[in-house]
Amino acid sequence: MRYLLGDYTTEGGPGLIVAGPDGLGAAAAVVNPTWVHVGPEAVYTLTHTEPGFAAAWRLGEDFALDRAGQGQSTGGDNPCHGTVDPTGRWLLVANYGDGDGGGSVAVLPIGEDGTLGEATDVFNLSGTGPHADRQTGPHAHQVVCHMGRVLAVDLGADRIHAFDLGEDGKLTPAAATALEPGFGPRHLAFVGDRAIVVGELSNAVAVGTFDEHSAVFAFGDPVPLPSGEVADFAALPDIGLEEDAPQPLPAAVVPDPERGLVYVTVRGSDQVAVIDPADGALVRTVPVGGAWPRDAVLTGDGTLLVACQHSGQVMRVDPSGASEPATEWTVPGVTCVAPLT
Repeated sequence: MRYLLGDYTTEGGPGLIVAGPDGLGAAAAVVNPTWVHVGPEAVYTLTHTEPGFAAAWRLGEDFALDRAGQGQSTGGDNPCHGTVDPTGRWLLVANYGDGDGGGSVAVLPIGEDGTLGEATDVFNLSGTGPHADRQTGPHAHQVVCHMGRVLAVDLGADRIHAFDLGEDGKLTPAAATALEPGFGPRHLAFVGDRAIVVGELSNAVAVGTFDEHSAVFAFGDPVPLPSGEVADFAALPDIGLEEDAPQPLPAAVVPDPERGLVYVTVRGSDQVAVIDPADGALVRTVPVGGAWPRDAVLTGDGTLLVACQHSGQVMRVDPSGASEPATEWTVPGVTCVAPLT
C-alpha cells in the first residue's frame, strides 16, 4: 500500500510525496500542501497560504507526480481541508481564513480529465465565539459530504453548516447546528448512525445523530478528553515553535466501523484517544511516539498511520495499545496521510 503525504514546506517539508514500503519517492514541488485528497481522476492538494490555492496531480510511472492543468485560487486564505463530492464533479474546500476570521467554503469544478476550473462559488461564513484568540470570526476547518448535503465544520463560530449543492456549483444554506459556546469544532466523522465531532478548543468530543430531512444534528453533552502531559517543545528540533507548551488540542477523527470505535489524535499530549461512538466514552489512550499528531488514516491491519508534524514523523500506532508505536517514514512538517486506492 502506498500513501501520499502532505506537509509544511515552510517547516522543511519536501512538498507532495509518495510513501510506500520501499520508502519515499521524489517530491513534487508545491508550497505547503498540508491537505491531500485522492479523487477518482486525479490527486488534489491544498496550499496553506494567504491566499490559498488548489492543484490537481496525476500519478505516472513509478508513482511520479505530474501537475494536471492549472492551479486555481480557493477564493480564501489558508485552505485546510477538501473533498470531492460523490458525483466527482466538484472539489469542495474549507478555507480556514486568517486570524480575524474570513472562513469560507469554496466549490471548484472538476473536468472530465480531473483538472480544476475556477471556483463557481465561495460561500463566506459568519459568526464568532467566546475564545478570545481563535473565535473572532468564522474558521471553516473541514468539509464533508453526507446524506446528500455538504457539511462545513466552523471552529470560529461553534457551528456545523449544512448546504445543498446545486447543479450549477452553487451552495445554498439548508441549516446550521450550534454547538456549546467555545467548543471549537474541528473535525466530524460518522460511524453507522452516530455522528462524532471533536472540539479543538474544548479538548472534548460530542456524539449525536444527523437528521437527513432537517439537516440538523442533535448532540449530547460534550465529553472531555484526558489532558495528559503536554509536549516539551524545548526538546524538539528548532522549527520556529513558540516555547510555551500549548494545551491539548484534538485534531483528526478517524472512524473504525469494523471495531465500532473512533480514534481522535490529540496534539500537545501526543496521543490517540479511543472513543466509543455510542456515548462518547473514553475506552483508552495510546501514545503516538511523535510530536503534534494531526491527520491519521486507518490501515488494513487495524493500525493507524499518524502524521506527527513537529517531530517530522509518520508513526504506525496500534490503537489497542498492544505494541509500541514505530516510525514508518521521516518527513519534516508532515500533516496529512492520504491512501492511494
